[in-house]
Amino acid sequence: MMDTGNGPGTSGAYHPATLSILTLNCRGLNIPEQRTHLLRELKKNRISVALLQETHFRKDAAPKLHNKSYPTNYFCDHPTAWKAGVAILIAADLEFQKLDSLLDQQGRFLFLKGTIAGMLYTFATAYVPNKRQAQFLRER
Repeated sequence: MMDTGNGPGTSGAYHPATLSILTLNCRGLNIPEQRTHLLRELKKNRISVALLQETHFRKDAAPKLHNKSYPTNYFCDHPTAWKAGVAILIAADLEFQKLDSLLDQQGRFLFLKGTIAGMLYTFATAYVPNKRQAQFLRER
């Protein structure tokens, strides 16, 4: 039997079989209770990487969205309005080494490239407008 590291007494180190990814449309995280609830649910469900859309943060007024369970965060926020916004949160037990990133100046998408346990990963999160979606994707 192979130890996946999920049982009691395990070190909490990353094992390839336990990588779990969640994508979520948050519909805004500006209220502290919403951020607390999100982080609690991510930890409870042992999410390794959270890909968030519609955070509604503004670059100049973004609240903190990390704690000891998710200390590594990458954000792409709208420059002036409380709309759009995407984020990638990485769990503390994941030894992620960032190599590169690509983000949209309007807070619509974020691509993150890096390694975990020597394997190359690219994570992407995007929030496409409700109208003219094909045009938006062509222009990007």
